[in-house]
Formats: sequence, structure tokens, C-alpha cells
Amino acid sequence: MWCHVLLFGMPVFGLLLFWIFPLPVALAMYVPLSAFSFWLAMVVMRALRSPVSTGAEALRGRSGRVVTVDAEDIIVQVDGELWRAKSGEPLAPEQLIDVLALEGLTLRVSSRPAGRVWPRSGDSCH
Repeated sequence: MWCHVLLFGMPVFGLLLFWIFPLPVALAMYVPLSAFSFWLAMVVMRALRSPVSTGAEALRGRSGRVVTVDAEDIIVQVDGELWRAKSGEPLAPEQLIDVLALEGLTLRVSSRPAGRVWPRSGDSCH
């Protein structure tokens, strides 16, 4: 609600300045008010278009590595966190994986192409 007041209400309520003050004073106050409102709208729109960076939605598409594989239990590390995982293909420890989806608290993963090695500590991931 407050975003509507900031983005649209300020210029509209700023029109009251022309009723209260003489034209040069009202114009000198209204132009910076409108410019600030326009700048704030641009910042808000940029933030709304940015990709998800937290929560369950942010895990989809991330990569990680397999930590352990037991009979039916696969543990993977994604962004420094350990997760239980399911995969439709056999996985081995230290194998790179991609996260396909999050189902409850279990990640659905697939293996990455061969030849790519998980970076050791101190190596860059870029």
C-alpha cells in the first residue's frame, strides 16, 4: 500500500502545492518531488524484475555436488548447505549435480556433464 502512496500519490498530492503556493514556489517544489517519485519507481521496478535470490525458488537451477550416497538416501551440498536429494539416475560421491526442483525438503537433481570438477576450497567457482 505504501508503495502506491510513494510512487503515485506524491505527484498527485503535489498538485495541491499549486493551489497553496504561488506558481514559481509550487513549481520549484513540485519538480524535485516528481523527479524523486520517478526515480523511486525505477528503483522499485528494477528490484521487481531481479531474479529470486532467496528461498526455495532460488534453488532451482543451482549446482552442487554429491556428498554421500546410501541405499536410498542421497545427500548433496548446494551453496554450502546439505540437502536430501532424489535422482532418476545413479549418482556417485563428489559428482556434480544440477537442482531441477524442490519437493518438500527434498531436492530433485540430475547429474552434470562429465569433465567438470567441483572446485576445491580456495578455488573460484566462476
